[in-house]
Amino acid sequence: MQINVFSIQKNKDEFTQIEEYIKMSSSWANLVNLPKFNQNIAKAQEISKEKAQSSYEQIYEPYLSGFCVGLDEKGKELDSIEFAKLLKNKTKISFFIGGAYGFNKSFKAKMDQIISLSKFTLAHKIAKLVLFEQIYRALSINANHPYNKI
Repeated sequence: MQINVFSIQKNKDEFTQIEEYIKMSSSWANLVNLPKFNQNIAKAQEISKEKAQSSYEQIYEPYLSGFCVGLDEKGKELDSIEFAKLLKNKTKISFFIGGAYGFNKSFKAKMDQIISLSKFTLAHKIAKLVLFEQIYRALSINANHPYNKI
């Protein structure tokens, strides 16, 4: 299974745990952290929400393949078992985390599923860490590994 996590991110990850979840997941999937950022995004975020959202869509467009999941605060909330079912029997999954302004309607329409990690508003880096942990947990659930019981 190939799992790609795309994020709009200017700086390097601050959490070493993300790399740990990638390593622990390697028994079941090739989990890849793919931060994206460019000058167009930086400029667009200074102009307007609409320009920023359009720049996110442009940078992500070439990577829309496999089963695509967008993260959005108004998306469907899943528990860990439901999230594990989302991953089950997929060969390629791509997760997309928006930038500061989230996604526009046209990008969300291209997703196979829109999910929310929490009703809380989470800092980008926290949301990303939670996603990586939940991916590892879901893979563990699907493999009947005891991690989920901890």
